Amino acid sequence: MATTERIPRITWLIAAIQTADINPFLAGGIPSPIGAHPAHIGINIGQNVFCGGTILNQNHILTSGSCVLDGQNNLRAAGEFLLRIGVITIDATTPWMGVIRVFVHPHYNPFTFENDIAILRTNGDMTFPVVATPHMAPAELIDRIVPENAACEVVGWNWLPGTPSMNLQQLGVTVYPRTACQTMFQGMIRDSMMCAAAAQANQGMCVANRGGGLYCNGRLTGVASFGFGCAANSTATVFTQVRYHRQWIQQQFGRADNPGPGPTPMPGVDGATSLKQSAVAFLLAAMMVILLR
Repeated sequence: MATTERIPRITWLIAAIQTADINPFLAGGIPSPIGAHPAHIGINIGQNVFCGGTILNQNHILTSGSCVLDGQNNLRAAGEFLLRIGVITIDATTPWMGVIRVFVHPHYNPFTFENDIAILRTNGDMTFPVVATPHMAPAELIDRIVPENAACEVVGWNWLPGTPSMNLQQLGVTVYPRTACQTMFQGMIRDSMMCAAAAQANQGMCVANRGGGLYCNGRLTGVASFGFGCAANSTATVFTQVRYHRQWIQQQFGRADNPGPGPTPMPGVDGATSLKQSAVAFLLAAMMVILLR
């Protein structure tokens, strides 16, 4: 029985792998007007990885913990990150900004995706215009619970190296009921997580938009973590709730240390309250290693 229940979970991860190398990164969206989502940025990591991110202030970017670790759960070097900021189209000539510090949440667990959040410190300060034109402004963070079925938006690009540039896309989603999401992901959803899903089967986020934002009532509500069906099925996407981490986010702005690249501490297994959950988490982590290569 346990083996049968795991098959759908593996299927959506395989679907994400198969669609990770083709357009789109966000399926079924519409072009986002300039100034509509000025906090959203693109992050190139090395030669092969693309993630989303969100401007927090003049020199800090919010993204997912899975974006800043490699396939062996080593912290990536700051020099691997190129930030595409202040644009709504991306191509090979798009200006970029570098990173000098990488702060991953100390309790990020790549096996259960708990605390899947990280902050990048840029190598220079951004200057924000009074009006978000050009396309650049810090996000406003939400501080309250968003009810189930509330209307929200996700944002992402449809760009790949060697292809024509594409406009930033936005896609309407709704907050997915926790009970249904808990069933879909076999008990992996923690209090610090939330789920969102598009209305139609041909819509959804793809893995290249990990780290990007979920916006509800115009405020940054979640950071894309896992569950990228990429319109191949009806899988909801799971987000790290920003409101749970507001204090930690603020604390990173004043950090003076400089974590170096390399191995990160082995996470605990507090999030897995049963053998079944631990096994499912391990399978998810194994598939994520393939995604990150």
